[in-house]
Amino acid sequence: MIRAAAAGAAALMMFACGSAANAYSARVNSACERDYYRFCAKYSIGTPELRSCMLASRRALSRRCVDALVAAGEVPKRYLTSVKR
Repeated sequence: MIRAAAAGAAALMMFACGSAANAYSARVNSACERDYYRFCAKYSIGTPELRSCMLASRRALSRRCVDALVAAGEVPKRYLTSVKR
């Protein structure tokens, strides 16, 4: 379960910055795990399909996930205004 959660968070981070090689904070991993599983879990980590899925789901990502991504410098602040409440 922990490996799966880490994999999901890593996949989301690939959406945010396009590189699996980057390390992400525990806050981002925790905040975005559910969004990955909710929207894009059927896509393998590192695939163009996953990136497309996360981009398509951008407006539905949780505020918690987007806040963590912005705080970590992974996405621009403008993402805060595009998140549904």
